[in-house]
Amino acid sequence: LLPEGREELAAHFRALERDALALDRVVTSPLVRARETAELLTAATGAPLEESAALASGESSGSELLRLGARLGAGAALVGHNPEMAEAVSLAAGRKTDVPPGTVAAIDVDGSGFRLAWLRAPG
Repeated sequence: LLPEGREELAAHFRALERDALALDRVVTSPLVRARETAELLTAATGAPLEESAALASGESSGSELLRLGARLGAGAALVGHNPEMAEAVSLAAGRKTDVPPGTVAAIDVDGSGFRLAWLRAPG
């Protein structure tokens, strides 16, 4: 990430942490840009960082990412790549949803499936 992008994301994550983001852990793709993004998120929230190959680009479908999030439980954040992350958010929203880099989405999980609770993009 470029320095100006890092600062923009850090400010975005700090603002979310104050408003709505309570995390127990951050699970990231091992690829460099996702890991850098995840490190900014952990710095803003204090949540520990873990890596998962399932979050690497092309490794999982959107529905597989939703199931991974459900298995990890409440308070887990997934940091991955488009188009897979956008597919997961779109499935939870029930419609095609734009998910630019740095976007944070809260997805509720219940017995009947997944629901997009909120979505906040940087900038």
